Amino acid sequence: MQKRENRLSRLFSSIVALIIIPVSVSIAQGPPPDQGYELLFEENFEGDSIDPDLWVYREGRRTAGDWINGYNLKEKVYLKDGMLHIEADYEKINGAYEYTGGGIISKMNFGYGYYESVSKPYMAGKGVHTSFWQAGSQRPNNSIFEIDGYEIDSKSKMACNNLYVHLASKDARIAWPHRGNMPYVTDEDGWILDAWEYTPDGVNFFDGGKLVATAEWKDLTAQQQVWLTALNGCGQVDIEALPGESLFKYFRYYARDYPGVNLLPNGDFEYNQDKVNPSKPVSWTPVEDGGAILVVEGDAANDRYKLRFGDDKNYKTALEQKIEFIRNGEYMLTAQVRSNNKAGVAKINVNGEDYTLNLPVSRKWKQVELSNIIVENNEAHIAISVSGQANEWLEIDDIKFMKPPLEGQTAREPEPLKIVKEPLWHLAKAEPIVFPGDDRFFFFDRFLGYGDAISVAFTIKADRLANMTPIARIPETGQSGWLIGLREDGGLLFRIGSQADYTDVVAQDVYTAGKECQVVCQFDNGTASIYLDGKLVASKTGIIQNTLDKTAAGKLGSVGRGYEAINGVVQESEEKQNKKVETRNFKGTIQNIKIYNKAIPIVN
Repeated sequence: MQKRENRLSRLFSSIVALIIIPVSVSIAQGPPPDQGYELLFEENFEGDSIDPDLWVYREGRRTAGDWINGYNLKEKVYLKDGMLHIEADYEKINGAYEYTGGGIISKMNFGYGYYESVSKPYMAGKGVHTSFWQAGSQRPNNSIFEIDGYEIDSKSKMACNNLYVHLASKDARIAWPHRGNMPYVTDEDGWILDAWEYTPDGVNFFDGGKLVATAEWKDLTAQQQVWLTALNGCGQVDIEALPGESLFKYFRYYARDYPGVNLLPNGDFEYNQDKVNPSKPVSWTPVEDGGAILVVEGDAANDRYKLRFGDDKNYKTALEQKIEFIRNGEYMLTAQVRSNNKAGVAKINVNGEDYTLNLPVSRKWKQVELSNIIVENNEAHIAISVSGQANEWLEIDDIKFMKPPLEGQTAREPEPLKIVKEPLWHLAKAEPIVFPGDDRFFFFDRFLGYGDAISVAFTIKADRLANMTPIARIPETGQSGWLIGLREDGGLLFRIGSQADYTDVVAQDVYTAGKECQVVCQFDNGTASIYLDGKLVASKTGIIQNTLDKTAAGKLGSVGRGYEAINGVVQESEEKQNKKVETRNFKGTIQNIKIYNKAIPIVN
């Protein structure tokens, strides 16, 4: 704690660093000034060694099929000239040559807020994957999401900004909510200003101080670590260009108030689902007798899951978690409880014995509240303590920790957590995605638009008449896949099959540059149809190709073959390097993209 207080006490002396950076980055830094953000943590990499109270090293091997084989060593990471240096090399380790790299991971966890760094990724040759990202925790059982401010593969001009959600049941998988690939901005010396804003409504990604993409996912409440890494051995490695290094000038975290919004991760215990050990609630740490703790499905106060304390013998147990880097001020805690625990202890403590809420005995769900909680050191430690005799029990659900709602407002109530949704993928619900005609695109999962029947719907406005492919999930060979394209003569194309073997359905003269229209393309057991603004404009039956391919990831936006991705490594294709790409990059907007693995009713 003393270490953090010392760092926070230096904020005023560090304000100059918000304006002047001793590298050549000239673009503005910091979060939007009208959002009420406060700088709560910064690391300027001063001194000659990593602060062990704040960071741990990324160590060990990282593999993924035949395309990633990197060996991370703490010896590859050091401080010099006010910068974090992460070396990449090809060297002999324990008698075998290895692609070496490394990085650092915060010991602290961070929640809603604005995350920013200035860095200079290695670019001398292919094979090094530099990232500024957030995931996991030193606390066991805390994998909720991954936010990638950027992932950059050396020599590529594309940066990936991603949101992956790890919550799921045993039999379900959440589609990638957001995998954006954007041309990134550097100064003349290769420095990048990168940031993301994690909010109760989703994640906003910034490049060079400008908003470049938004991932919509409401109420994904979590606190996780920050990673600054350079992974070597990714894809085809240019050994002759090694050694090299990636540099980080600083990391800063800003927080703001969200009155009436819960800041406590997994207070409703929905994150466990059925694939996580029910005696180990996600984000929480059991204390003492963890065997008396169980996440139970059914008859919850809210949604599907609840937490139950109890045993067939006498027990004493507790569950706790710490919320770090929140703004100081007044908070409140609410929860739903019920129990038959007459003889034991049942209470919630905040920051030790500073604030205590004794839980009542009630056979019906009852809401309890602890108000006027004052946070003074930017963190809150929440503990639930329960003891009882054999067959005494207490259930708790819907725990919220938040700043009180503003006058006249009520606390935000999240929607029930539904893992498998319809549509399976839904992007750009609030605002359209603008494609300026550059190489930017979004990946989507291989199991989307898959099956005997599929539907792909979106609203599109093309700024020009050209051969463009705004969306596709199509492999090079085989008989399975699909593509939706625009043609320079105003036609709309729906292709079923692969690039080598396909059948096309074409609607002639149906779109005009600058005009917005709603498109639905359906394939249903051999019949492909195109609907425009709710009307059928083209259809073909007896198609022998299908949409059963799972090998190709989908692309939205500029869907030429200019960039390829294998196991997450994004590289220019040979076709791009040789400038033989036949289709033009999409220029215009796309909104409300929906993909289903079934045929849907068409509404005019």
